[in-house]
Amino acid sequence: MKALVFAAISSLALVTAPILAQDAEDSSASEIIVTAARIQNGVVVPIPKPPIIGLKRQADSAVRTIEIVSDSREEEMRKREVQAMLLAAIDRAKREGLSLVTGHYEIVEVTRANWQEQFPDLIKNEDDEDEDNEDEDDDEDEDNKPKPAYEDDGSNTLVRLKVKTRLDGSISNAQQKITRFAKSVPATGRSLIQHKGGLALTIINPEQYRDEIYRRFAVGGKHAAGFYGPEYSVDVTGLDQEIAWKQVSNKDVFLYIPYGFAIGK
Repeated sequence: MKALVFAAISSLALVTAPILAQDAEDSSASEIIVTAARIQNGVVVPIPKPPIIGLKRQADSAVRTIEIVSDSREEEMRKREVQAMLLAAIDRAKREGLSLVTGHYEIVEVTRANWQEQFPDLIKNEDDEDEDNEDEDDDEDEDNKPKPAYEDDGSNTLVRLKVKTRLDGSISNAQQKITRFAKSVPATGRSLIQHKGGLALTIINPEQYRDEIYRRFAVGGKHAAGFYGPEYSVDVTGLDQEIAWKQVSNKDVFLYIPYGFAIGK
């Protein structure tokens, strides 16, 4: 079949496409942060321009990074103060219908039942830390890599996590909710909460939208072939690729599959 029209995403786009739905262990339950870049081999890679055909929809939630910090003189005191404020934040978030979550892309809710698993360094004593550091090569704080969830530089102890709220109103309302929450958490000793960066969006289980994206491909391909006559058909490739996504407005995300199609007889 001699192709008259060919449209495809380049091989570069396939290599550097956004985070994919099936990267998660359980894609049916995963909630993913939509970012302007992704991590590839430990390096931040910009997301290429997506194809035309896909699905635009409102995101499910908004999140913002916070740091719970203490600058008390002794490390153990700093840890105790950060722990206390973290637990207070967990309790208050639950009462206010918000969530504390962690993760650079796939997010996990932080609860009283699992906070020690999410921030194990926050509960280690000095002997444990020295033992672990023998084999640890933590470069996560470099400019081109995500920062770690826990840090202690000898003067400050901090944990990084995110506050999540359902996106059931304007983006401004979501921002105000998160700001009010952070200000309302009671401090312990010299601990405090500080905001970092702006809001990001999340989507729940992107894979659930695959059939709708397929349907839009079918409609778009049929429409394109219709310009050439009834004897022409569409040959679509790439539909076995995983779903990717990109933020396209302050509330909306665009879900797509890197595809290509040819029209011919």
